[in-house]
Amino acid sequence: MLAMQITDDAGEHVTMHHLSLSLFGRLLRDYTRVCECYFEAIRFPGLQHLEELDCGRRNIHNKASELLRENLSSAVRVDHDTARRLFTLIYSLLPRRTTHPFPAN
Repeated sequence: MLAMQITDDAGEHVTMHHLSLSLFGRLLRDYTRVCECYFEAIRFPGLQHLEELDCGRRNIHNKASELLRENLSSAVRVDHDTARRLFTLIYSLLPRRTTHPFPAN
């Protein structure tokens, strides 16, 4: 569950909104997998595979952003770029079971 307190530019309370993250389960799993594949692929030469992975990542990110916009529309108006940033924040707050993809030097 994501709880958001929304304020105006002056910091005054506008509304509080709760959003179930279960709506994003498949997209978050897909996004996690494509990011893991990307980190694996950067260890090898060749840009085409990286470009394909990045295109897939961007596509998932855009779908999740649109889903966020749709589900927040009853409470607030969110532009595309803000929805993308919010999805990035949600993704970054997920607990991780993997180790860092880059070896320590």
